[in-house]
Amino acid sequence: MSTAKRWAARLPGIVVVLSTLTFCTTAAAQGTSTGKSFLWKVHAGAKVLYLAGSVHALGADAYPLSAAYESAFAAAGTLVEEINLAEAEQLAAAPMLLAKGIYTDGRTFEGVVAKDTATLVAGRLKNTGIPPEMIRMMKPWMVMLMITAFEAQKAGLDAALGLDKYFFDKAKAASKPVIALETAESQIDRFDQMPESLQEQMLRSTLMELEVQRDSVAAMIGAWRRGDAPTLEKMALSSFDGYRGAYNSLIVERNNNWMPQIEACMAKPTPCFVVVGAAHLVGPDGLLALLKKKGYRIEQQ
Repeated sequence: MSTAKRWAARLPGIVVVLSTLTFCTTAAAQGTSTGKSFLWKVHAGAKVLYLAGSVHALGADAYPLSAAYESAFAAAGTLVEEINLAEAEQLAAAPMLLAKGIYTDGRTFEGVVAKDTATLVAGRLKNTGIPPEMIRMMKPWMVMLMITAFEAQKAGLDAALGLDKYFFDKAKAASKPVIALETAESQIDRFDQMPESLQEQMLRSTLMELEVQRDSVAAMIGAWRRGDAPTLEKMALSSFDGYRGAYNSLIVERNNNWMPQIEACMAKPTPCFVVVGAAHLVGPDGLLALLKKKGYRIEQQ
């Protein structure tokens, strides 16, 4: 197996982990303790659905979950998640991921980014076991993804322990149907279709903030565990400062695309249990705000 393929195989859940870790900020770990979970019950008359905000990569200490999550899942007849995680696992080691993340037209990473960006990357690759020559043909978003995934592993976070993976496995075991809001490939395409200048900005931000990101990831997980939506909102949204294009592509457009499918769940005879990244729930463009605007009543669990 080539070096590139070995590293692709070391990025399990690569599609879902990236959104969790790339846009973390230096928000403090202190926040409001609500006594609730990062879970909401959405009411439309007698119909309900459950909407859970996921941290896609967690440590073992995140479990067991609160009883509210388990009760909501038990009451649901269908699990709805961002993507089919079985598809994501196949994609993580597939040639398609490498094909999208690698230049095939003669361009190189060093040729499309500024010299100081290339220097920052070279410095970060030291002591990672990632050979510098491996990134020569990679696009900036792929380099960012690889370094971020390495740091996630280093921080003890595992996509196999993420909330969405936990409930995906439970749904399979219980033979509950699973609906995907989009494809894993479409998630990768959102990064691949960003202008190279934006890809480089995001890469530089990631490189320059990796040390504080370690602390902020812990803070984000703490806010999630406390059900502290205001703190998590501050962290998630402020991390997009200067990256409006990325925010629109990764959050706003996807939330709007998901809304018809989420609303369609209300027509099902049994509730849906919807699990998406926590950043998609909060803020003025978040799913909770969009559902409120549509007249649904929401209740944190």
